[in-house]
Amino acid sequence: MRCLAMADYFVASGGSNTAPYDTWAKASTSLATALASATAAGDRIVIQYNAVPSGDAEVATDTTYTFAGNDVALISASNDGGSAFTPTVMGTANWIGNSTANRTVSFQGNLRAYIHGVTIRTAGTTPDDLQLANTDGAHQVWEDCYFWHGNKSSASRIVLGNQSANGQSFLHLKNCTFRFASTSQSLKQGKTRTIIEGGSIASAGSIPATLISIGSSSGYTMEFEGVDLSLITGTLVTSSSGNGALDVRFVNCKFGSGVTVMGAQTPANKSSARVYVYDCADGDEHYHFQYHDALGSLTVDTGIYANDGAQYDGTNRCSWKIVTAANCSYFTPFVSPWFDVYHSGTSAVTPSIEILRDGSTTAYQDDEVWGEFSFKGTSGSTQSSFVNDRKALTTSAANQTAGVGTSGWTGEAGSAWSGKLAPASTITPAEIGHIRGRVCVGEPSITVYVDPQTRLA
Repeated sequence: MRCLAMADYFVASGGSNTAPYDTWAKASTSLATALASATAAGDRIVIQYNAVPSGDAEVATDTTYTFAGNDVALISASNDGGSAFTPTVMGTANWIGNSTANRTVSFQGNLRAYIHGVTIRTAGTTPDDLQLANTDGAHQVWEDCYFWHGNKSSASRIVLGNQSANGQSFLHLKNCTFRFASTSQSLKQGKTRTIIEGGSIASAGSIPATLISIGSSSGYTMEFEGVDLSLITGTLVTSSSGNGALDVRFVNCKFGSGVTVMGAQTPANKSSARVYVYDCADGDEHYHFQYHDALGSLTVDTGIYANDGAQYDGTNRCSWKIVTAANCSYFTPFVSPWFDVYHSGTSAVTPSIEILRDGSTTAYQDDEVWGEFSFKGTSGSTQSSFVNDRKALTTSAANQTAGVGTSGWTGEAGSAWSGKLAPASTITPAEIGHIRGRVCVGEPSITVYVDPQTRLA
C-alpha cells in the first residue's frame, strides 16, 4: 500500500503569512506562495472559503497558478481553528480571480492535482479566458467547483486543457457548474482528454448558443455523463476550419428541448468532430442513441421499424434513421457504428441487414447503400475478416436485393421500398464469436432506415 507524506499549507486573508503556514493563524496570504510550498506527494493547500486573500480574490494582472508538487490537493474549507478544517465550497459568494476587471486566470503545472470546492471567477469585457490544465502533461481533477466566466466578451472561453501544438493534458470535472456571460461563449476543448461527470450549466448569466467549440490544437476526447445540459437549446458541438479532430460522448445526460447535437463541420470530412449520444433526452425517454459526423447523422426512430426488428426495451421496436450530408459520396460514405450478433458455431452462414426507403419504391443501389460485415475468418486467431456488398470499382451499379417487403415494416408513408444488404455468398467463421454488421451510405442527402441487427441465415 502506498502511503503519501502529507503537510497542510493554509491560506487565508487573516493569516500572519508565517512559514511553514501550517495553522490558520500562520496562514499564507498568497495562494501562489502556498502552491509553491506544497511539493511533496499528499500535500494539501487549504484555502479559507470565506477569507480568500484580496490579492487572489481580485488579482491585479493576468494570473497563472502553478502546482509545484505531484499528487497535491487544493481544498476550499472552513476555518475550524488551529489546523482543523471542514471542506466547504466557495459557491457564488467567494472566489479566486476577479469580479470587475479583465483578467485571464489559469491553473497549470505538468503534474497531478486535485481541487475541491473552489470558485474561479473572471470579469470585464476585453477577451480573457478561464483556463484549466493549461500545461503539457497536466492532470487535474476538479470536484464541486464553480467556473464563473463573467467576462462578457463573445471571444472569451472556458478553456479545457492545453492549447499548444504539442500539448497533452487530462481534466476530470466532477459535479461542477459552468457559468457564462455571453451567448457566444463556450467550453473550448484543447489538446486534452476531458471527462465531465455530473454538474450543470448555471441558469445565471447567459446560456451559450453552442456549448463546445474546438480549439486549434484539439485532437482528443470529451465525455459527458450525468450532466444537466437542459438549458442548452442551440447546438452542442461545432467546429471550423483550422481546428482539430474531436470525439465527444454524451451518456445519460439531460438535454434541452430541440437541441441540435452537431452543428456545421469545417472541413466537411472525418477529420472534424464525431459525436456519440447514449440514452440522453429532454424528457422521460430511455432509448436514444445517436451518432454524428461531417458526412451524416444517425438517430433512433420509433415510428418506422421492421416488424420483427430490433427492440429497445424488450418489447417496443425501433430503427436507425440515417440522414446523409451533401458531401457524402461512394468514395467517402457515411458509416454507421457496428452492431453485433454472437455466433457459437463455425458453419457457413449468410449475414444480412434489412433497410427501408420511405416515400419511394425505387430501390437503393449498391453504390448508394451497402452493408459491411466482419467475422473471425482465420483458424486459431481473433483477427477479423471483412466482406461487403458494395459495387465493385469497375462495374455498373445494381439494385440491392429486395428485403422482407413493406408489409414487414411499420410506419412507412404510402410508397416505400424494402431492401436487404448481404454479401454475395456465405461466410464461414473459423472461430466462435461476434459477427458484426454496419451500413455505409454513399449517396448525399438521402434518408435510410436500418433495422440495427445482423440477421443470420
